[in-house]
Amino acid sequence: MTVMHNNNKAGIGPRRLGIASACAVLAALLAGCGNLSRVSESGTTDAPVFPVVDDAAPGLGSWPNLENLRNVRAGMSKTQLYQLLGPPHFREGVLGVREWDYLFHLPRGGETMQCQYKVLFDKSMLARSFLWKPQACSEALAPQP
Repeated sequence: MTVMHNNNKAGIGPRRLGIASACAVLAALLAGCGNLSRVSESGTTDAPVFPVVDDAAPGLGSWPNLENLRNVRAGMSKTQLYQLLGPPHFREGVLGVREWDYLFHLPRGGETMQCQYKVLFDKSMLARSFLWKPQACSEALAPQP
């Protein structure tokens, strides 16, 4: 009869160690998915990175309800933003995502302008910063006379 001894003092076999390592790597990868910019714990960035427009989800953006867009405020949860703006338009990832990106079509002088809108979240996942590309897109939210 052959007796096998487990010399692993932690009691973790190679298979379990491999699974645990794979899970740790996957969690780290998912935590970084969707975060293009370096977002501070307070939900700000010095160098916002906007995604490539062609990478937007099918349909290439939306025509948002301008009143809903005007109601977006700092301190809102992802659920509240989702109710106002819908889902983000790019592959934001699953875990630890601290920025959402949208591609909007907004009215401008009888024409339509394509605008990117970025929402940054703090470490508690509350919206803190709102950025436009180009910045002129923010003017479409001004009440019309």
